[in-house]
Amino acid sequence: MKCYVKVYGCQMNAADSHLVSRLLADAGIREVSETSEADAVVLLTCSVRQHAEDRARGFARTMRGRGKKVIVAGCMGKLRGKELVAESVADLVLGPDSYRKIPGLLLGHDNLNPAPESFETYSDLLPALNSSVSASLSVMRGCNNFCTYCVVPYARGPERSIPYHDLEKQIRYLISQGIREIFLLGQNVLAYRHGDMKLIDLLERAARLEGLDRLGFLTSHPRDLSYGMIQRMARIPQLLHFFHLPLQSASEGVLKQMRRGYSLAEYEQKIAWVRSAFPDVYLTTDLMVGFPGETEGDFQLTLDAVKRIGFDFAYMFAYSERPGTGAAGMGGKVPVPERKRRLAELIDRQNEVTRRRAEGLVGTEEEVFVTAPAPKGQGAMLAELKNYRPVILNHTARLGQKLRARLVGLVGWSIIAEPVAKEAV
Repeated sequence: MKCYVKVYGCQMNAADSHLVSRLLADAGIREVSETSEADAVVLLTCSVRQHAEDRARGFARTMRGRGKKVIVAGCMGKLRGKELVAESVADLVLGPDSYRKIPGLLLGHDNLNPAPESFETYSDLLPALNSSVSASLSVMRGCNNFCTYCVVPYARGPERSIPYHDLEKQIRYLISQGIREIFLLGQNVLAYRHGDMKLIDLLERAARLEGLDRLGFLTSHPRDLSYGMIQRMARIPQLLHFFHLPLQSASEGVLKQMRRGYSLAEYEQKIAWVRSAFPDVYLTTDLMVGFPGETEGDFQLTLDAVKRIGFDFAYMFAYSERPGTGAAGMGGKVPVPERKRRLAELIDRQNEVTRRRAEGLVGTEEEVFVTAPAPKGQGAMLAELKNYRPVILNHTARLGQKLRARLVGLVGWSIIAEPVAKEAV
């Protein structure tokens, strides 16, 4: 049996794909890199926006048309499973807590590796790895926030955190396999709690493990970030100076309707704390336009905040109605063409900010961490600064190497770096 795995959506799905790869390998199923070689296709899907569902649905139809056995797994499998089977889009469907069933379903033994439908953490599985020096590790699953636009709590269930002793085993395994940078993942990772251990305790203990050079975390809810937590983070040498803090909107009314749990003033105060502790922070965010009831004035507040706060990068989206969420039943729907117009204007504004902030680094010298070969035509290698900002390094280097480099220019808003010394720092 040969299987092709395709991933849609968030970094949690990307991390889950390594768990699925481990399950397939342990069952003797060969994972292949081309659909033409596969007997079956597993899709790890996303339901956060309609576009992600449409892409997965189209790919699944194509694969079934080519005679492949198709399993739609993940959030879409949990939320849309019955209709996918009824529409002959998939042969089999399952949610994010049932990945252990995949090998048995592919081999025709649906009792092989049975999994519960809730409270699964996969804490006993050691992920399969690619040739990278960077890896992501899920430290918790699920979400309790129920923001009114979001399906994640319905698709992934309640928050549950993995015990430290299981995480330490996984981190030590990753280090033994050559991993030097690890991101700790959760839908709401700042809410990690197991017994008395919180995320900051986990970060401090993980940083003490020998061989781990760089440590990060995703994704954070701004409400849960405290001044004391930031101060303790600043004392962890291995911690990347990178914070992804989704703002979504700068309108107080919209934030309240979204059930985000913070005001704009509270958000900006936390940004000030972060920048005080990490002056070189690489700050990214999520922004949404066209939420039900959003006025032109609300939208202008978001545009103003983008310029004032100065995000280094933003993931920007038009509101996509998700059945079953609180926002789906709200009045004041913004017409789709207007959502698209606002999104285009927001993208233009943020792109200006992104480029300006990147230009401010040109001419400086920084330590870079080499992560991967660059795509053809871009340069020799992809690398990251200490704050996780990506750069293109015009120099051949081994993965995991650290170099001093001068940031010499931009292509678009991608920073180009040239080594100033070939030896590792």
